[in-house]
Amino acid sequence: MTINEFPKEHLETILSQYYRIANMKPEEAVFVSSDNIPSHLQLITIFDITGFFEAFDYIAWTETQGWDKVISPDTLATADFDTLRKLISTHIRTDRFVGGHWDKLLTSGYIAKFLGRLQDLYNEAYPQS
Repeated sequence: MTINEFPKEHLETILSQYYRIANMKPEEAVFVSSDNIPSHLQLITIFDITGFFEAFDYIAWTETQGWDKVISPDTLATADFDTLRKLISTHIRTDRFVGGHWDKLLTSGYIAKFLGRLQDLYNEAYPQS
């Protein structure tokens, strides 16, 4: 799937979280109650409801790519839309089995870089007039 095949309004919903994620303070990442769900956890829900998650064999894909490539910020810098979907789907699935994986990605800046790359692709697909 290309970025132009994905609903533009769904991309905008995802990207609306970019500023909050990129500027999140550590104390804002803590889940306090159902009335206070941190932005990074809301983002996971947004990925789900917008259909950004990709259902695929992420374990085989990770083995083919190599974990170093999957986790590398350098991969994000050149990733196309399909690869971004696979990367984030892989990381969210990994967090289900490796507790704290998502938090580590958040604190390292990986999630902000991911959203930055998605913003770049969005800007290329939908240039401002």
